[in-house]
Amino acid sequence: MRVVGRRFRAAALLLAAAFAPNAAAHQKSSTPPVVLAPGYGKLDYAAPVAGTYHLPPVRAAADAPYVDSAGKRGRLHELYAGRVTLLAFIYTHCDDVNGCPLATFVMGQVAKRLAADARIAPHLRLVSFSFDPARDTPEVLARYAKSFRAPGASWDFVTSPDAESLATTLEAYQQSVQQDQGHAFAHVLRVFLVDARRQVRNIYSPAFLHADTLAADIQTVLMEQGDLAPGDGQHAPAAPVSAAANDASLGLPPAPTPAADGREVALGERLFFDRRLSLNGTLSCAMCHVPAQGYAVNDLATAVGIEGRTVKRNAPTLLNVGFLDTLFHDGRERSLETQAWSPLLAVNEMANPSIGHLLDKLAGLPGYADEFRAVYSAGPGMENVGRALAAYERSLIAGGSPFDRWYYGKQANALSARAQQGFALFRGKARCSACHTVGENSALFTDQKMHNTGLGYLVSMLPAGGRRASELAPGTTLEYDLAAVASSAEAPPNDLGRYEVTQDPADRWRYRTPSLRNVALTRPYMHNGGLSTLTDVVEYYDRGGVPNEGLDPLISPLGLSADERGALVAFLESLTSPAVTALVERAQRVPVGNPVQASP
Repeated sequence: MRVVGRRFRAAALLLAAAFAPNAAAHQKSSTPPVVLAPGYGKLDYAAPVAGTYHLPPVRAAADAPYVDSAGKRGRLHELYAGRVTLLAFIYTHCDDVNGCPLATFVMGQVAKRLAADARIAPHLRLVSFSFDPARDTPEVLARYAKSFRAPGASWDFVTSPDAESLATTLEAYQQSVQQDQGHAFAHVLRVFLVDARRQVRNIYSPAFLHADTLAADIQTVLMEQGDLAPGDGQHAPAAPVSAAANDASLGLPPAPTPAADGREVALGERLFFDRRLSLNGTLSCAMCHVPAQGYAVNDLATAVGIEGRTVKRNAPTLLNVGFLDTLFHDGRERSLETQAWSPLLAVNEMANPSIGHLLDKLAGLPGYADEFRAVYSAGPGMENVGRALAAYERSLIAGGSPFDRWYYGKQANALSARAQQGFALFRGKARCSACHTVGENSALFTDQKMHNTGLGYLVSMLPAGGRRASELAPGTTLEYDLAAVASSAEAPPNDLGRYEVTQDPADRWRYRTPSLRNVALTRPYMHNGGLSTLTDVVEYYDRGGVPNEGLDPLISPLGLSADERGALVAFLESLTSPAVTALVERAQRVPVGNPVQASP
């Protein structure tokens, strides 16, 4: 909803001040009546019951400097620490009744409702952030705050200390603000719900900004954090759920690297989706790690690089990539910071001719130099480009699957009987957990080691002939003879796996054990995308792989029945995290402004 500051006549302002939802209908004027947003009246439906649903993280909440109504300076992350925070971007002289006054009114209602509760007040903070520091000085903010602060409520009225930091803050929170020749602003009204870990849990527009829903959402997040016991809030949950059971990190080990500053994550996210980081401005990181395809590529066995060049391996998912000890299928990198440069420089991927070439390009693109300086106190450099991309990739946390809620969250009904049967096979007869390990308190479903499963040997030493099926369109498949296209097709590059890193013959056709988390989203499978479905994968291992001199001794025929293979697939499908939906939605909100642009 576009909210624009306008000069309403005095009657409309009186209506807004009275917050009377039906009063506008009684205006007698040629001017159309002011239709007030739902937040001024009663909900026409029942508010959600706190604690009966989950609000997965949307994105990291950016940090930013501020100066408050007392003239004190600080940073938003300091305000967020240890509390649930409602953040609204406003300006004090806005006279659009469904704009800033709505945000302040609804926050005031939330403050009155929750600040009086001794169990909630210590864990709740409200922040009204003015994007007009020229007029909303600390003195103005102090006078404005007196009209709204509720007793016992922690409510900060702040603004940016300078225009440069304001621009960075507004961009980080996707606040598009325009000013006309006078002093009216056009802006998109959004209110943000931020948890104690500085993660945005919800974003509200005027159509959904209501004290009832905000109160329920705040209490739900407090319950998940363990700051409020189920049933202690205004609404008692119909089916209390433990905090851990609704956590997107449930089932994952402690993060090996501390969470990054929100500004660093936002910068990395912008780089990740920017096609201008490739040589000819056509390919971004996100085009081989597509959010809507499990941060992988579902349509291709192996990725396609710049100008259609062949990339010989399947694009691995980036979900939970921050937990991996080694990166790439052959484990040739151990750090996300350094890994990021491989695709940027690979001639068949993003094809930058040198590190300096890309850094020069970034320094010349609008906004990047300033953003890098704001985050790192330096312009784009090899180290901080890697750091920013790594920060974003580490934010792609996706645990809390139905399996996690059942096994680690102790929710008896979270996992189907069929998937439970599959898990018993996974750890028993099928012996999958020998490589895809499951711990007592967490599971990455990978031993982080290298194994020869026989598939690399098969492709290199026993190349397939015969016929191949290709899907031309949904429901339309063409079968053709490989010999008929051999003369015009590009010969597939040989792939010796870990051997290409170590030159040790014992490492031929050994590849890193992938995590199975969210595996149902990341088809096709194996290092070369050679198996199209989870059923294909289970059947491959049931056959015992492909015998060869270096075949891992853990792999041998399993003798599974069709029913057992189906149960294993059901279990694998239960490893899908509900947090992925929020990550995809977050990716869809990345600000537009990275057009395709060929390099000079």
